[in-house]
Order: sequence, then structure tokens, then C-alpha cells
Amino acid sequence: SQSENRYETQRQARPPVAEERREQLQIMNRLQELARRQQDVNERLKELQTALREAPSEREREEIRRRLKRLQEEEQRMLADVDELQQRMDRAQDQSRLAEQRSQLEQAREDLQRAAEAASEGSVSQALAAGTRAERQMQEMRDQLRQENAGEFSEELRQMRAEARE
Repeated sequence: SQSENRYETQRQARPPVAEERREQLQIMNRLQELARRQQDVNERLKELQTALREAPSEREREEIRRRLKRLQEEEQRMLADVDELQQRMDRAQDQSRLAEQRSQLEQAREDLQRAAEAASEGSVSQALAAGTRAERQMQEMRDQLRQENAGEFSEELRQMRAEARE
């Protein structure tokens, strides 16, 4: 009876950890998606930069500016998605662990904002530089979260092995 109660208590104590891990995995997946989307935008910015330099007529340059405007709108949508992710991180159960990632996400958001502004002004090279910084920061955040989760998982595995030996 005592051992049953002990296991009951442990089972009841573990679901918040699983919920916390699930939330972190969702944050990691969202960061990965945002980084991928920013990478796509950066590649299209590179193409537009080259096309703008080589455009022989004003009509073609105007078409490139319209495409640049669409990229700027995509940057704005990504800003909204980053804001949503920030809110999710603020609501997370273990906010102390996410403090560094939140500050990095704020920096990435500022870079996204700069990229959107530069794109709206027609400064493709500045938009590309800011977008590349934002992409790199989001990838680093995702990698950090992945390493932390892997470390926690291996620690839990060691604890379970020790319990099993006992």
C-alpha cells in the first residue's frame, strides 16, 4: 500500500514537467518555422537585390519594387507571429528558464522590424542584413532550447535508471 501510494504521488508530480516540455517543444518548433520563413525571405531579397541592379527598364524596376513590398508585408506577418510567440513564452510555466530566450527573441523582433522598415524604404541590402541577423538569432534560440531539453531528458533517464536499480 505504501509503495502504491508513493508511485501514485510520483505519477501525479510528473505531468507538469511533461506539460512544460511540451510547451518548450512547441516554442522550439515555432522558432524553427520562423527561422525557415526568414531564410526564405532572405533568399528572395538576395534575388531581388540582383534583379534590381540588372533591371534595364523602369518598368522592370517597378515590378521588383512591388515584389519587395510583398516581402515587407511578409516581414510584418512574421513580426505578428513573433509577438504571439513572445506572449506564449510569457505565459509559460517556467519563465525563469526562458528569460534569456525572451531577450534574444526581443532582439530578433527588433531586427525583423528593421528588415521590414528597410524593405519598405527600398533598401534591400539593409533589409537582408537585418533579416539575416534575425534568422540567426532564432536558430540559436531553438538550438539552445533543444540542448536544454536534451540535458533534462538525459537527467530524467539517469534518475529513472537509478530508481529501477533500487
